[in-house]
Amino acid sequence: MLDSAHFKDVFFARTLMTTSNGLDAFLAYVSAQAGGAPPGFAGSAWFVLRIGADCAYIRLQDMWQPLRFLRQMAGNPPLRFVAEGFDPHLVDDSNPARHYVAFVWLGFWLPRTLALAVLYAWEIAGFVRYGLQWSQKDVRSGLIGLRHGAFVRQYGPTVLPGLVAGELSPRPSGSQCRPGQQQPASDKSHTADWSDGP
Repeated sequence: MLDSAHFKDVFFARTLMTTSNGLDAFLAYVSAQAGGAPPGFAGSAWFVLRIGADCAYIRLQDMWQPLRFLRQMAGNPPLRFVAEGFDPHLVDDSNPARHYVAFVWLGFWLPRTLALAVLYAWEIAGFVRYGLQWSQKDVRSGLIGLRHGAFVRQYGPTVLPGLVAGELSPRPSGSQCRPGQQQPASDKSHTADWSDGP
């Protein structure tokens, strides 16, 4: 059963989705959830569980039903955000926030090596499932999500809105890097994103 605060927050997020699209609505949702999180690690855990359930359909209570759990994660979550405003180098479907949030969730809960193993196992499973189509965009988004999840674990949920705004938005025109970063030698630089996390 949903409590009134959860209903109000989901209603707020759905209202945002009808008045704005994509990254702006996602950023507003993440900011609202981060601002409402209780202090300390318990609040960070609450935040990650909340955005995971709303945006990626990761519900721990369904882990004991593995087929249902995996079907939910591959399907449409309760809140969906269109690709508008997201960096096109990170988008390969109509709801890029779902993939990103799933890996924020993993980056928060799992140690780095295990989180990377899960990312690549998930992408290999998708490669087989979708007819041998490899998505480097999903890998990039996943690596960024893992790193952001580790930052949320270390610093709390209030860091995530800034990370979302800075790293999920389109890059400056003609550049492969964000302001303040060095120009990478190749587009494979996104694979290094995970190495500079906490």
